[in-house]
Amino acid sequence: MFPFPRVRDQLQPYRHRSPVIVALEPKPEPERLQWWEAAHQPVAESGATLILIAPATVTSDRVICFGDPRLLPSALESPEVWILDAYLEPRACLDASRLDPGLLGRMLAWVEGIQHECPE
Repeated sequence: MFPFPRVRDQLQPYRHRSPVIVALEPKPEPERLQWWEAAHQPVAESGATLILIAPATVTSDRVICFGDPRLLPSALESPEVWILDAYLEPRACLDASRLDPGLLGRMLAWVEGIQHECPE
């Protein structure tokens, strides 16, 4: 079960569409937002949806963002990436403290695995 019920409620419009990559950023910094914006294209090409959740308003032309302090628990100190299937069931939780090509590769590998398991 995805441990963030308020975030899960926000994700309901994406249910049954495609795998969803949820980036939880407790302290979004401009360079981290730029990384997520760059990751948007390969994520979209993989058939997944990328959503960024932050405690404050964040705007992006490419990434779907929900900025609301009530969405993230105050105990969340380091960034996380959750890979959810099309039913919004969690498949993986990855440490996102280091944003690098390896993290992007792991995210895309999970998406590919989900799609092979549950083709649309």
